[in-house]
Amino acid sequence: MASKDFYGVLGVPRNASADEIKKAYRKLAMQYHPDRNPGDKAAEAQFKLINEAYEVLGDPQKRQLYDSGGGSGFFEGFDGGFARGGTNFGDVFSEVINEFFGGGSSGGRQQGEHILRQVELSFEEAALGKEISIKLARWETCSPCSGNGSKNGKSVTVCSSCRGTGFVRIQQGFFHVQKTCGTCGGEGRVITEICPNCSGKGRISVDRTITRSIPAGVQTGMRVRIAGEGHAGIGGGPPGDLYLDVVVRPHSVFTREGDDLVVDRNLTLTQAIFGTTLEIPTLGAPYPMKVDPGTQPGTVRRVRGKGIANPQSRSLGDLVVRFNVEIPTRLSREQREVLERYAEVSGEAPAGQAGGDGGLFSKVKSIFE
Repeated sequence: MASKDFYGVLGVPRNASADEIKKAYRKLAMQYHPDRNPGDKAAEAQFKLINEAYEVLGDPQKRQLYDSGGGSGFFEGFDGGFARGGTNFGDVFSEVINEFFGGGSSGGRQQGEHILRQVELSFEEAALGKEISIKLARWETCSPCSGNGSKNGKSVTVCSSCRGTGFVRIQQGFFHVQKTCGTCGGEGRVITEICPNCSGKGRISVDRTITRSIPAGVQTGMRVRIAGEGHAGIGGGPPGDLYLDVVVRPHSVFTREGDDLVVDRNLTLTQAIFGTTLEIPTLGAPYPMKVDPGTQPGTVRRVRGKGIANPQSRSLGDLVVRFNVEIPTRLSREQREVLERYAEVSGEAPAGQAGGDGGLFSKVKSIFE
């Protein structure tokens, strides 16, 4: 079973601190909690995956094992309890549930959901950068009510049941339980007249075209973040982000190794023997390269700074040219006589035996390989 990318699941870098991991988990757990997504199997599956990721990354020992190559598969089959191995998983989960059922985070302020899209680029577009346009439907703040869901943005009163906190406390035996206020639904406010434009949601669905530049040097598997271009927040919360997963189409001439631009060139027999000058294709103007006499198959030439930009450091890789020598398979009579004479002079074949054992092709190939 392939190892799961737990850092990707939580949306944090591999060097994230424990607090950053905990914060990301709490945010995602609230977003995908089954009670907030009733009947949504995809959200339920994501909620389980988020818990699984935090179960490993929230425990220093398990995280160290995971980072050292143990992978997510190593933790398959572990007991599924919430409090074990030194991680206060149950405490963190309780905080999430408390926050979820309490609903009292600044009157229902929530960050908008993120949007994920895939973008396909040609080899040149990925290497040199490209301005792209993405069409998407997203939630945006309702203008008539300014996002508060009331008619003209004014028909709002503080909830008398929870006094604006969004939650109420009830006693069950020896325990005090904090629950979402049933009167205001955790919003801490009551709308007396609902906005007709958004039906009280505070957001409306809008089709948008987002135009942004993809940085030079991206590769397949990279994710580009466009801040603030996700769904609008709820109750005045900040918007989510737009994430673009990059897929790069292969090229007929170029390949990429790290930040190096790799080109394979074939030399004829005479070019390899006597040398020549070739125009090597690059992502810009062709590069004139002198080929030395006697160049062998497999020779590699490197030109510094003619490769691909690194999207993080902006440094340039190299142009790497790999030479191969084409051995002719069909010869004219004159060509054959010349090569047989060469083989004879070089001691590669006895006089009078055309190419010796194995034929001319094998002898010529052996000379140049």
